[in-house]
Amino acid sequence: MPAFPVLLLAGSVAAEYRFSAVPLVVASACGFWMGDLIWYAVGRIQGRRVLGLLCRLSLNPDACVGRAERRFRRRPALTVAGAKFIPGLSLMVAPLAGILRMPPVQFAAIDGAASMTWSAAAVMSGVVFGKRVLPHVIRTQRAIEVLGGAAVLAFVAWKLYERRWLVRHYSVARVDIAELRRLLASEPPEVLVIDLRSEQAFSGSAQMVPGARRIPPGEFERHVNTMPLDKEIILYCT
Repeated sequence: MPAFPVLLLAGSVAAEYRFSAVPLVVASACGFWMGDLIWYAVGRIQGRRVLGLLCRLSLNPDACVGRAERRFRRRPALTVAGAKFIPGLSLMVAPLAGILRMPPVQFAAIDGAASMTWSAAAVMSGVVFGKRVLPHVIRTQRAIEVLGGAAVLAFVAWKLYERRWLVRHYSVARVDIAELRRLLASEPPEVLVIDLRSEQAFSGSAQMVPGARRIPPGEFERHVNTMPLDKEIILYCT
């Protein structure tokens, strides 16, 4: 259920019947805060698999996870504080904070303050503007839901088409193990092997192709210009 119109209605009812809006603000903030703490705990326990689910619609889920991690690492506190005011971002930030081991007390304090601020803004908007603004908000909310649903369907259709198009035009031949060993055994080696496994698969494995170069999936584009032009490049991933 969209939270903003509900809190707006609650604030307008509080203003009409002249009772305090403070319990509404505190109760809603605690609800948001508890939900974020649960997501934080799930991210801390389950690791990158949780964020991978949230990035599932991305063309490259591993790259999506990598980009999200880099952005969070640059400004963790600011990201947690501002996520409440950006639709969709708060769902990803809470588990990401757990995955990247943000201190629990720090996350709880910042997220709690952000939840309180957002709840107060929503409820007090209802108190200030009253019922006269509610019909406009409801109509806008319905329009956003319709447009959002259409955008999601269009996005999914585009991603399916894009995947098929890329596979059709850019699929490459595979190399078997015996052939790869022969190529690596030559002097000098005729190929360069790039390890593009996800962070979870890489950290959980004790093995790596001898002589391979490790590049996280989300950072591959940054290393394209460093690839040798005189060797065949072989990629392997999860």
